[in-house]
Amino acid sequence: TKELSSTSEDALRSKLSSLNLMNMRGMMIPLTEVVHISKVKSVPMIMHKNLSRMINVIAETDMVSQLYPLLEARDVMLENFSEKYEIEKAGFTTYMFDLYLTDKQSGEKFLLRWDGEMKVSLDTFRDLGGAFISALVLIFFLLVIYYKSFALSGIILVGSFLSLIGVILGHWVADMVTTETFFLTATSLIGFIALMGISSRNSLLLIDFAMGLINEHGMDKKRAIAVAAATRAKPIMLTAVAIILGSALLAGDPIFGGLGVALISGTVAAVFVSLLFVPVLMDNAKAMDPLPKEEVPPHEHYNISITR
Repeated sequence: TKELSSTSEDALRSKLSSLNLMNMRGMMIPLTEVVHISKVKSVPMIMHKNLSRMINVIAETDMVSQLYPLLEARDVMLENFSEKYEIEKAGFTTYMFDLYLTDKQSGEKFLLRWDGEMKVSLDTFRDLGGAFISALVLIFFLLVIYYKSFALSGIILVGSFLSLIGVILGHWVADMVTTETFFLTATSLIGFIALMGISSRNSLLLIDFAMGLINEHGMDKKRAIAVAAATRAKPIMLTAVAIILGSALLAGDPIFGGLGVALISGTVAAVFVSLLFVPVLMDNAKAMDPLPKEEVPPHEHYNISITR
């Protein structure tokens, strides 16, 4: 294909004359000798979708995440179209990046919708976001049923949220120190969901062990928390090392790289949060106080002797 700098007929003829073909006698002749140029009226192609006229604008991103060019293009549209159109952002009935445009003069309405691979990406983010919220709510209610305490359940979830900060920092560091570009992708959200279970497990080990020392062995609360953190530090770190080594194989993958970085950075953050921050919250929680001893009612004793 040849790209013409001008759409005039003279420019087209000049470009065609520079292209040569070989005839049956082996002679090179210009393409203009066998091509006839004429202007004709053509019927425009009108595309419809859901009984509405549609115009497609196709673009492809170059080695970057799709979300960031979308946000940049959307900001440019909001800035350039605001004088001629009344722009409304899409509500819950459509995708959050879509725009409604109303012509200020004619009142004609348009819907600017992101489709194709971008729609698939947005659907994936929406579904994984819903799965993350569902997992969060389910974990919280299971912890409330298990501990019968909102405070202890809240401590575990707070520790999990703080561990998720490590995922964002991990992507930022990986993008800075490597030649690859790391973005928060759909696979990164899968890492978010997995880290909720990893971080919750670390906090569960500390709380259960400390409560056992307090209620069964009568140990002081502060000392019990310190002993629990020191005792459970080794299994927590061994689990973290296993996860990091396994996830390192995914970090360089073009598709699952976000999952690998999320698991590595989030697991490192979960170790520090579980061993440093969660014990502080446990010490300030009244739910960790020793259980009151139940008064045993007086009862009669019987001496039983067995004779042969």
